[in-house]
Amino acid sequence: MFRKIALLMLLALCFVPAVWADDEPEAVPAENSEAVAEENVEAPEAEEQDPAVIRENALNQKEAELDELSASLTEREASLVQREKEFASRAAVLAAEGRKISGTNAVLLGRETQVNEREKEIMAREAGLARREMAFAQESQKFTEASSALAGREADLAKREAELATREAELNAKISAKEEADKLTAREADLVKREAALTEREDTTNRLNALETELNEKDTALKAREEAVASRESAVTEQEQKLSEATTKVNDHEAELAKKETELTARENDLNAKNEKLDTDTSALTAREAALINREAEASRKAAEVAEMETLIKELPAFDPNNSTEAAMILTYPLPAARRRELIAMQREAYTRYSSNRITQALEAYGEAADAEPQVNYLAAYWAALSASRLNNRRTDALNWVNRALEINPDYKPAQDLKRRLETPARSTSTQQRRRTTR
Repeated sequence: MFRKIALLMLLALCFVPAVWADDEPEAVPAENSEAVAEENVEAPEAEEQDPAVIRENALNQKEAELDELSASLTEREASLVQREKEFASRAAVLAAEGRKISGTNAVLLGRETQVNEREKEIMAREAGLARREMAFAQESQKFTEASSALAGREADLAKREAELATREAELNAKISAKEEADKLTAREADLVKREAALTEREDTTNRLNALETELNEKDTALKAREEAVASRESAVTEQEQKLSEATTKVNDHEAELAKKETELTARENDLNAKNEKLDTDTSALTAREAALINREAEASRKAAEVAEMETLIKELPAFDPNNSTEAAMILTYPLPAARRRELIAMQREAYTRYSSNRITQALEAYGEAADAEPQVNYLAAYWAALSASRLNNRRTDALNWVNRALEINPDYKPAQDLKRRLETPARSTSTQQRRRTTR
């Protein structure tokens, strides 16, 4: 478009001197001097009017072309304003998504606080359970049980430290996500600055429009234009150059806007990925919360079982681990609570068979209970010896079982008494045999 305008201006500049040269009066012969004089009288008027008309037409044509340029520039500015509005709406959408992410972070922090409080409650309950186990260990006067409980608590502490390390890693991930949100806010502020720069460019366009208005006012003074045609044409050329530069700037700005749109699309994809990651973190926190609830229920169940065992011990009058034959004596073993419950259940099952005179089955059950914990279960070994003593030809097995019980606890009085009873018939039999041989 600008090239066409420049070509038209060059043609106009070339055409005007040619017209002036064609309109100059030719030499008139002497003949018919009167007619020639009359024609010469009228010719100067034509020569004076034609160049002005031609210049006026050229200026009008240039003004029309300038109007077309201003109209096209106005349309491009309108499209640019529309693009800026769309950019502002997308920036508002991104800001809303950023606020949504901030709200999600706040919710996650709240849930993390709740999980911490529940962990503190579980730790308090576990501490109470540990105190009860220590009190029980003091009543049973077994140092080995206290050491095993301490080992269990150390294992729990190691597990808890691992969980805290995992939580620290998750919190670091959340902090990095927050830093990325801060970077997004800074980039949005940069976009606001760029919008201000665009406003300044619009002001420059308005000034150009004012210059065009000034040119229109100059067009009304045609007589003054005759003296300053050259200067005015140079001014028009400069204005056209300015308009060309402004158009180039607008095109560059449109390219920048397209680039910004691409960047915003990439940022939007990043935000979607971050939202998916936050959803995954939320589901992981929910799973951890369910696990903590299960742990709390397990701790409550263990506390109830310990309370039940303590009640059982309190109900036994004059309870003595070295003299009692009850199943509750297994509570004094330096074993985990779950293992002690299993041994008590095996002891009660074997006693059910023993009390119903199924002695062989009872011996097998007591043997299995003793072999389950051969280092500590002297009660099952004692009852196995007692069951074997009631069977024919099983005295040797009974002695083996009672010796095994005394190896575990040499101070166990029921095993000592049973061993004396088992050895006494053997001694009397050997004495009778000696008397018979003597006779």
